[in-house]
Amino acid sequence: MITRAQVEKLGALHAVEPTMLSLYLAVPPSADLAVLSARARELVAAAQAVSGRAVEPWAQERVGDRLATCARDGTGRTLAVFACAGSGLLEAIPLPCPLPEVAVLGVRPHIRPLLLARQRCPAYQVAVVDRQRLWLFAVDGDDVAGTWVPAARHTHDTAAQLAWIMRGGEPGPLVIGGREDDVEQLLGSAPAAMREAVAGSFAADPRALTAAGARDLAAPVVARWADRRARRLAGEILAPRPDGRCAVGLPACLAAVSAGAVPTLVVPAGGLVPGYECGRCGTLSLEADACCPDWGTAALAVPDVIEELVSRILEDGGEVVVTGDDSFPVAARLTRP
Repeated sequence: MITRAQVEKLGALHAVEPTMLSLYLAVPPSADLAVLSARARELVAAAQAVSGRAVEPWAQERVGDRLATCARDGTGRTLAVFACAGSGLLEAIPLPCPLPEVAVLGVRPHIRPLLLARQRCPAYQVAVVDRQRLWLFAVDGDDVAGTWVPAARHTHDTAAQLAWIMRGGEPGPLVIGGREDDVEQLLGSAPAAMREAVAGSFAADPRALTAAGARDLAAPVVARWADRRARRLAGEILAPRPDGRCAVGLPACLAAVSAGAVPTLVVPAGGLVPGYECGRCGTLSLEADACCPDWGTAALAVPDVIEELVSRILEDGGEVVVTGDDSFPVAARLTRP
């Protein structure tokens, strides 16, 4: 499970030059190290072409070492590797869901895909029902803890029983599984509070379902639920507000975050936008002379101002929502107009 603390730790790192390598690489089930290394070199070469800089030999060597390990132990997953010689950064994180492959050279680690993976794969619960039993599973990454309780005599009693059990359980979305008619009856009898917690459902034979099987069937349901939630939140922010407490578009969000007025930021997972940071007051902008031009302090070039926005919001304890649809604009909910 990717924790917020992990993401915040990476987001707080900063180099003077764009020497931090972030690599997201799919490790196929039958991973061949030579093929994997060749693909990594392709992605790194593309990142070097975009940034106009070469990856440090130390970082290339250490990333190669991590790929050798993951070709053996991390097959079938997307691997995130972060390396920088200057800061001694070297971290490899197997992600719980597939993500597009990309390599980025920047002054900060490229953490938006990491946030998207965390968002799509939260801790959640799975309830598998039939006429005799109710199986409950708590899923956190690859870990699954399960138990079962006797089902109630009537479906509405089972729904109430499940709602009562969930009340004292771990937070997170709930996925219902079982035969279609059993699932429909249970959802139809469930209290409103429980229905609000349901991320979706899947059809399966409960007696043939293992804990790992329940997790694998529920995972895409939760991922779709997370994407819908992100789009809904983005839509709420993009909707016109009479109180003026929203900012839409990168220039408006740069100004709002620089002013410390953003508790919630919505950003796309992909795309790099170069910009500047004022050398005197730290204001982010798209133009070099947008702030404090008469103080004799040159603006600092920033390879990706969206990543800077994300890091600042996390440092301030705010929420960052990442949309898998790159057509969504950068948007923010504001604490004041």
